Parts: sequence; C-alpha cells; structure tokens
Amino acid sequence: MRRLPRPPSRAALLAFAGRHRVLLVLLALAVVLRIVTILGYRWAIWFPDSYPYVDVALHPRPDPVRTFGYPLLLIVLRPLHSVAAVVTVQHLMGLAVACVLYALLRRPHLFARGRALPGWAAALAVAPVLFDGNQVELEHLLLSDTYFLLLVTVAAALVLWSPRPSVGQVTAAGLLLSLAAVTRTIGMPLLIIMLVFLVIRRAGWKAVAGGLAAGVIPIAAYCGWYASENGQFALSGTDGVFLYSRTMTFADCDEFGDKLPVDAYALCDSTPPEQRPASHFYVWEESQIFRYPGGIFAPYKSDLARTFAKEAIAAQPGDYFQAFLTDFGRTFRWDRPVYPDPKTYSYYVFPETTQEYWPGKAETVASYDDQSTATRVVEPYAGFMRAYQKAVYLPGTVLGVLLLASLGGVLARWRAWGGVALLPFGYATALLVVPPATVLFDYRYVLPAVPFAAVAAAVALRDLDTWRRFRKTPEGAGSATASPENEEPRVAVVS
Repeated sequence: MRRLPRPPSRAALLAFAGRHRVLLVLLALAVVLRIVTILGYRWAIWFPDSYPYVDVALHPRPDPVRTFGYPLLLIVLRPLHSVAAVVTVQHLMGLAVACVLYALLRRPHLFARGRALPGWAAALAVAPVLFDGNQVELEHLLLSDTYFLLLVTVAAALVLWSPRPSVGQVTAAGLLLSLAAVTRTIGMPLLIIMLVFLVIRRAGWKAVAGGLAAGVIPIAAYCGWYASENGQFALSGTDGVFLYSRTMTFADCDEFGDKLPVDAYALCDSTPPEQRPASHFYVWEESQIFRYPGGIFAPYKSDLARTFAKEAIAAQPGDYFQAFLTDFGRTFRWDRPVYPDPKTYSYYVFPETTQEYWPGKAETVASYDDQSTATRVVEPYAGFMRAYQKAVYLPGTVLGVLLLASLGGVLARWRAWGGVALLPFGYATALLVVPPATVLFDYRYVLPAVPFAAVAAAVALRDLDTWRRFRKTPEGAGSATASPENEEPRVAVVS
C-alpha cells in the first residue's frame, strides 16, 4: 500500500512563511478587506449584465450578447443557491491571481543572469491586485471580469513557468485561453499572442500545435453551437453593432454614403459629431439601430452595422484614429472622471444605498438565490469601503509608467525578440488597446491589464538593475556594450 506523503514539518512551514512573509502579510490584509466588502454589501452588487448572465445560467443557450463562459461558472456554483458564494469565489480568484503572479516572479529563469525578484519586490508587483479599491469592487460585481482574469493569468503562468514549456503546459494554457475567449471575446487575440510568443521563443512545433489545437477546437465547437441557435458561426453577435457604435463618434455619411447599401442609410446620424453622445449610446439608447425591426443584435442588423463601420473607417481613417487615441488616452489619466455617463460610472463604485432588483427580475433571480433585495448596504462596513475606494486605487498615469517600463524591457531584449516580458506586455497592451479600438473606453476593461503590465515592468526593472550591477563587475567593465540580457540564466538563490 502506497504511503501518503508526510505533511510538512513545523520548521518547514516556518521557513516557508519566513521566505514569503511580505506576501503573507499583504494577503492577510487583502482578505480582511474583502471580508469587510462582503459584510458591507450583502451579498453582491448587480450590474446590468448580471441579470442576463443569471438567466443564461438558468436556461443554458449561446446568447448573442453574453458569451457562455461566465454562465458556465454560475452553473457550476448553482447547487449552492447563493450569490454570496459566487462573489466569495470571485474574491478568492482575485487573491489567487496575486499568488500565481507572485510565484511566477520568483522564478529565476525569467530574469537576466537568473536574478529573480526578492520576496518584497514580487509582493509589491502584485499589490495592485490585492489592494486596488476598484479591483475589489469589480470582484464583488456579478460579472465575468475576475473569472476571465484568473483564466488568462494561469495560462500565462503555465507558458512562462519553465524555460521551455512542455507540450502539456502549453496545451493546458490553450484550453484556459479558449475558455477565456468564451468568457470575454478579447480572449481570442490573447490566444494569438500566446501562440506567436511560443513561435518566437522556439518552444517547438509540438507545443505550438498542442496550444493551437487546445485553443481553437473548443472555440470552434462553441461557434458551431452558436451557429445552430443563431445562424452565425461566431462567438457572439455583437461585433458589427459595437464597431458601428465606435464609428458613430465621427462618422459623416456625406463622406461615404454613396458606398452604403440603401437599407443602411437609417444608421446615419445628422447630429454634428462634436454634439453626439459616447459611442455606447448607439448600441443601447440612440434611435438609429432601433429603426430596424427585431433585436438589437439580430444577424442582419449586425451585418448592416459592420458594413457601415467599415465604410466609415475607410473613408475617415484619420477621424477613426483620433477617436481611438482620445479614448485610449483616458486610460492614463491621473484622476478618474465620470465616463461615459453618470449611470454607467455609478456601477463601478460602491453604492451608498440598498439596491432593489430591476423591475421584473426578482422572480428570475429567485431561481438562483432567493434574496429579497439585490444589494443590502450595511454600515459601517459599506462606508469604510466607499471611502477606501476613493482613496486607494492605481492611477492611470502609474499604469502608463508601468507600460513604458515594460516596453523598455522588451526593446532592451530585442536580440531575444523581447524576451519573456513580451508575453505579459502583449497581454497588457491588447487588453488596453482592443476595447477603445472596437467599442469604447470603459474603466472595467482597464483593470485586467494592470497585473500583466506590473509583471512585465518588474522583469524589465530587475533586468535593468542586473545590467547596472553587471557593468560594475570586472567581467562587464571590459566592454562598453556588455550586457547579460541574452545569457542563459544561472541558478540563483531567491532572497
């Protein structure tokens, strides 16, 4: 009979705690912060998308707007009949993201000459995930973002964990990114980035093929299911309408109207661009898309909207780029102004008063969790979290600095095609660029990029410090161009 492994000794546990003491202290504080959140907002905060997610979980189907990944998580947790359990799991996911990235940053092979980050520095790099008030609030929303972030984080860690990832690691990462793509469609470009990274890093054709198959086959299967229900081979039916809304901040039909099909003319807006609302209003509130019969994302509407958007971009590329840059620039503001409108912004801050269910939604929600109110606000816990969120968050300008440091690290390793920092930098860039390029800037879309920008910046700054120290050694002083960046990492003791 095979003997079970012995539990670690007290001395081993104390040694582990000593090595990771900074992280453990930060984790304890972060746990307290989340407990206060749960006590203050019982038992979840509801977003407009929360109700459709619950409905899809109760009646499984490929929805044209909300992909199936998050409802699948709700289905798994449904036997608990508790939204409190859902947000508790999401808070644990946020903590898990920090732990995974911390462990990754302690791997010597990621850094020049094997000089891994010391524990305090790795803990500092993941602190935004643990303590950003907006991140904590996002975890308490019934939304897909925290789940998506965990999937992408674990996928990145699998690929970067070893100097040369195994076929199994890459295949598992591909599966996780396929699930991420079915959770939020931006997972698709992240899958492509991972595969390109593996090719550049010469991971081997078996690993690349395994990641490709594991990523593409589940996505294709879901698209097939979606096509059987909605008539389109796609992850969702939103891309055409969303891209149309993106162009409506600048589109002038006088520039390209003669190239539009006749039935697309109703999508034009004669209001001067400078007087138009934010782009998302053209999906949910402005009249243009509602002039056509059927649902907002009916396939023929999506096709017309996509055609309109392509013609607008082709005729006004400069205006499109300016609209993108304007929205992208909002990412890096020091302050956090109300945008795109007070109603939407209010969902991203802890509410002051108890929230009732939307009219007609209580009965549907009751099938999942029979709570009398959507969100019950309990003081003084709620008041503490409202004040905390206003005071503790990562300013966009700091994120911009992290991104620039990441870019510097990638460029410094140009001989190695950017080195290992290329993957987290690519993830952070894609997560920040794709939304304003295809829909609009939204505060919730920024948060998943922060951990990857922090990881890439940590690698870059550590390598810079290694290069500085290397130049002072007799080995490095002999050459003005000496650099340790392309050497095979040496085994190093992590302090």
